[in-house]
Amino acid sequence: MKHIYILSIAVIMTLMSGCDRFQPEEVLLPKSDISLTIKGVDQIRYDQDTWQLGHNSEKNEFRAVNDKLTDWMILRCNEAPTYVGQSVTCYLEYTTADDTKKVNGLTFTVEKNDPSGFIWLWNDERKIGAVVKDLSMFMQKTP
Repeated sequence: MKHIYILSIAVIMTLMSGCDRFQPEEVLLPKSDISLTIKGVDQIRYDQDTWQLGHNSEKNEFRAVNDKLTDWMILRCNEAPTYVGQSVTCYLEYTTADDTKKVNGLTFTVEKNDPSGFIWLWNDERKIGAVVKDLSMFMQKTP
């Protein structure tokens, strides 16, 4: 009887720890460049030699696309993600090995940002992490 009790606790602990497998501290915050991570797997990984970045501050849209135009990520938010703890609702479009995925209405939380324009966003429901870059600080405004 004691063995069944111990086994039951072990099973419950395993199931409970499985629920927290993908947390921003583990899969998002260690990232240092533009990326899209879904359930711990890199879906998009920016390479400055073969990718281009785009940013439209009026649409709150962040884009990364490879030079061959075969892989990309577009993240369009309802407002500019600017401060840690802020929630933004976004449209996400990205490529996979054999498809293009489009998801509307994702709620992301700003987990981190830095003075160079990088913004770390996390969607807890689907375990999606995105690192984007606000390029507006590098844009020269004309009078």
